[in-house]
Amino acid sequence: MDAERTGRMAALAATAGPVWTESHDGSALQTFLKEIGCDGVDAVLVTRQVVGCSLGEAQEMFLTAPCRAAELALHHAFMEELERSRRDG
Repeated sequence: MDAERTGRMAALAATAGPVWTESHDGSALQTFLKEIGCDGVDAVLVTRQVVGCSLGEAQEMFLTAPCRAAELALHHAFMEELERSRRDG
């Protein structure tokens, strides 16, 4: 990750930190990140930094938040297609 992106992630984590500190609620954190335009991989990385968890835990928190339902649906569709291609392969 380049220095600019690292700095941006740190700034987002500093902004989102109080949301986590106040609630310790992954859904509230994801809602806040979505509202400020932090999505996808960036949201997972910021979640990891703010919560202090593993990458897998951050991804799970991202994908299971109600506000990320569209991302979860896309993830499931991608995984299904991947499985289908492996079977047909």
